[in-house]
Amino acid sequence: MPERTACTGLTVGPGTYDWTVEHDGRTRHYRVHVPPGYDATRPTAAVVAFHGLGSNEVEMEGLMRLSTLADTEGFLAVYPRGLGASEINHQGTDGTYRGWNAGACCGPAWTAKVDDVGFVDTLLADLDTRVCVDTRRTFATGFSNGGFFSYQLACQRASRFAAIAPVAGMEGATPCNPSRPVPVLHMHGTADPVIRYQGGSNLGPFGGTYPSAEESVRRWAERNGCTGPTVETYQQGDSTCTAATGCSPESATASLCTVQGGQHTWPGFTDFNHGGTPHLDATREAWKFFQTRPRP
Repeated sequence: MPERTACTGLTVGPGTYDWTVEHDGRTRHYRVHVPPGYDATRPTAAVVAFHGLGSNEVEMEGLMRLSTLADTEGFLAVYPRGLGASEINHQGTDGTYRGWNAGACCGPAWTAKVDDVGFVDTLLADLDTRVCVDTRRTFATGFSNGGFFSYQLACQRASRFAAIAPVAGMEGATPCNPSRPVPVLHMHGTADPVIRYQGGSNLGPFGGTYPSAEESVRRWAERNGCTGPTVETYQQGDSTCTAATGCSPESATASLCTVQGGQHTWPGFTDFNHGGTPHLDATREAWKFFQTRPRP
C-alpha cells in the first residue's frame, strides 16, 4: 500500500465516533476514538483492537483502556464489532457469541466462514476517508478470539498491518503466507482455562485445534528469519517476556510475554483476584512495541 504523507479535506476532530460500513450485504459497526491534539492533515498512527467472543467494541474499549492511552500518546484507537449468529443469518442484531472468523476460532462467524478480513479492508477504506491514518503505522491487537484474528490479519494483510499484539489468542490461520515479515508480541497466562497456553482442542463446536503460545510465536520467528538467540526483554513479578532475535529485518521480532498463573484476562487492568496481574500492562506494552515498528 502506498505511503500516506498528508491529508486534505478531512473534517473529523477529536472525540469518540460510532460508524458503519456495508459489507457482504450486512451493516457492520466500528468505534473510533480520536485523541485531543489530532491534526487532520497529518498521518496519525492507528491501533485496531478486536474484541473476544461474545463481547463487543464498547466492552473492548473498557477492557484495555486503549482510548485513555491514545489521549496521552496521540494515536487513533479503532474498535471493530464482530457478528453474532442472528446478524450472520440476517435475523436481527442479537449479539450472542459475536466474534470473528479467525482460522481455528471462534463461534458462529467461524462456523459460517464470514469474510471478516474483507470487512477489515472495507473498514480501513472507510476510515481513510474520515481521519488521517498513517498507512505505515496501522497495528492490530485483540483479546482471545480477537487475538486469533490479529494473527489472521498478519498472515493475510501484512501489506497494511505493520505489527500485531495478540492477547490470549493463538495463530490459527491456515495457510499463512505473509507478504513480508510481521513483528509479533504475544501475551498469555499459563493458567488460561479457555485458550490454553499449551494449545488444545477444547473449543468444541466453537473452534478447532489450536497451537500453543510458544508454537504460535515460534512460527513467526521462523517466518521472520530470526536466527539469533532468544533473549529476555521484560521481567516483573509473575510476568516475563522473551524475544527471538537476529530477524530480518532486525525489528521483526517474535516475542512472547508469559504471565505465570495468569488466566483468561487482559494483563494489567483486570480483577487481580481472577487471574489478572498488576505486573504487565498489556495495553502499554503493545503500544511500546508498535511505536518502534512502522511498516517498511
